[in-house]
Amino acid sequence: MSEPTDVPSFGDKLRYQIDRFLSWSPIARFVGLFGLSLILVSFNATLVRIVMPQPEGEGASPFDFGDALWWATGRVADAGTMGGDEGTWVRGIALFTTLCGVGVVALLIGLVSSTIGDKIDDLRKGKSPVIDEDHTLILGYSEKVFAILRELREANSNQKRASIVILSGTDKEEVENTVKERMGDMGPTRVVVRQGDTSSVHDLKKVGAGRAKSIVIINEESAEEGAADLEAIKALLALRRVKGALANNHAVVEIADSEKRAVIEQLGAGGVEVVAMAETLSRMMVQTARQNGLAAVYRDLLTYEGSEFYFKNFPELAGQPFGDAQWKMKDAVVCGVRTAGNTILNPPDTMLLGDNDELLVIAEDDDSFSLTASHAPEIPSDFHGADAVQRRPERMLVCGRSPKLHDMLAEFDNYVLPGSEAWLMPGDDDEFIADLKGLSFKNLKLKFVPGNPTSPEALKTALAAEFAVAMVVADTDAETDEADAKTVITVLLLRDLFKPLGDKKPRIISEILDPRTKDLLETDYGADFVVSAEMTSMLLAQVSERRELNAVFADLFDSDGNEIYLKRAACFTVLARNTPWLVVQKAARQRAEVAIGYLKYGETPVINPKQDSSIIFAAEDRIIVIAENDEEAPDDKRGGVLATPAEPVAPVAAKLPVSDKTPTASRSALLPPEQKAPEAKTVSAGPRVGGPSTTPRPPLPPKPK
Repeated sequence: MSEPTDVPSFGDKLRYQIDRFLSWSPIARFVGLFGLSLILVSFNATLVRIVMPQPEGEGASPFDFGDALWWATGRVADAGTMGGDEGTWVRGIALFTTLCGVGVVALLIGLVSSTIGDKIDDLRKGKSPVIDEDHTLILGYSEKVFAILRELREANSNQKRASIVILSGTDKEEVENTVKERMGDMGPTRVVVRQGDTSSVHDLKKVGAGRAKSIVIINEESAEEGAADLEAIKALLALRRVKGALANNHAVVEIADSEKRAVIEQLGAGGVEVVAMAETLSRMMVQTARQNGLAAVYRDLLTYEGSEFYFKNFPELAGQPFGDAQWKMKDAVVCGVRTAGNTILNPPDTMLLGDNDELLVIAEDDDSFSLTASHAPEIPSDFHGADAVQRRPERMLVCGRSPKLHDMLAEFDNYVLPGSEAWLMPGDDDEFIADLKGLSFKNLKLKFVPGNPTSPEALKTALAAEFAVAMVVADTDAETDEADAKTVITVLLLRDLFKPLGDKKPRIISEILDPRTKDLLETDYGADFVVSAEMTSMLLAQVSERRELNAVFADLFDSDGNEIYLKRAACFTVLARNTPWLVVQKAARQRAEVAIGYLKYGETPVINPKQDSSIIFAAEDRIIVIAENDEEAPDDKRGGVLATPAEPVAPVAAKLPVSDKTPTASRSALLPPEQKAPEAKTVSAGPRVGGPSTTPRPPLPPKPK
């Protein structure tokens, strides 16, 4: 018996070809319906041509096949035309033809409904092309998107029309609904969402990557370690194949591993700005740990609310020294120059400006400043600067473990005086502690506090020392929720332990990975500053608007070159006297510094004050300057030693004595004897370190609640 063959039959082949044709496109379905209608009309026309009696009478035209086609078409299209038919056979064929017409109309309605539904489904899934121009394109979707949208909304507030396009693999409806719920009214800025692959050339062309003003590539929070940077590299490779992308615009790439910076910059071929998230946050945490109030200054400069950095060319300043620019500038602080592709912060006053040079200013908006002023401030003759102070080493508590802790300690070592200490409490990770013990620094000494920072008893062992600041770092190797939970617990415990210290309590600098958790910690204890990925999101938004700002912030965050310092007001003006702000700026320029604002005692910082304002400064107030170092008075004394506290030891659990008494009936003999509760003591009980504060300058009080 022969086995059945697998050769398809003619019917199978016919059905296969019909299926292929109908699934090709919506147009094919309508063509198929038209063909089916033509066959039915022709078949019914043939039948009625046979049974229809010929007209009698002289001059009557015969009922030919053309008349039969018209007869069948009328009954297929309109069932009411069969009312005038006569004869049994004719009426039967007319009824059959009408039923065929009902079927054709039903199919037509179904096809139209299906086609419209498919189109709506395509729109819902974000498959339609974007025809916008000069838009900001965001590749990827995570919690950071909302901080970027918030900043771009503020940046576009003075525009008539602006658009932001988001391309990600997340469902389009989910992104749109979340954006509407979280962002509310976007003003003149329109948000367009498309679903697709960020490394697909087709999808990148669909969202107009070549016509965009700038492209922001963010890390996906759900990606595994190293995979997020790989996705950014794949997106750059795809952008290189899109006409106009990276040539007519620039891409801002957020990476987790700073070692991949060179590779990404090479792929970008001059059209890429790289923001290393971990490196930026580490440097920011170190700087804000040393200067009370600096955190709020960085927030003001990174957000588009208030004043921020702008570049602008003024050809009329060509050939004039940089020192004259500030006194001709209205409603802005001049703090640098961009010349020959390089940005110079705080240049010397004698530097001559060129025709194509751009001034770097801090202003409220890109159209809020102009060269229409003619200021000539004079420094009072009785101003002689600030008195010298003793600058001592610093002591810092670091709780938690982080892969970037080594870089943070190395950055901290660049700022502090010799003899400064970092007390590390990474937890019960012997391998991680062994790696840290192998580190050595020029100015910084490391001490290790045993125990877990989420344990109250373990934290109490560190209170024998007097700290200027306590830092809580997040373990980026762990899950985001787990790392943030440990950070929140440690911060709450530190707040409780520091509460009895009153105004002398250390500030707490904590790192949060999920920006949504940040709000939970910023509700009280005003001196806290919570560093999170939100800060890098704000930086991404700034660089997307003007790529040259990446070099500006990189210089400010780095220990080399110029940084932002909060210096005593007495260095710039006579205290307790009504002083014009321009006089403060003049005094700063004589010190080769740029005064960009001030911080009053217990208040929020003021960036780019009104030029006609006058302020009475107290000894506790600070002037915010861009300078090369933290020197305040020429005669400041640097050095000294820290008070030596007791070495941290691990808390030892109390041993329970063995009782020879017969236990009572109310207590099991298997249980240890009851112990008397120890006498309750406050956290501050016990010996304390005497002597002056170890902070480099008198601390500012917390913000009012």
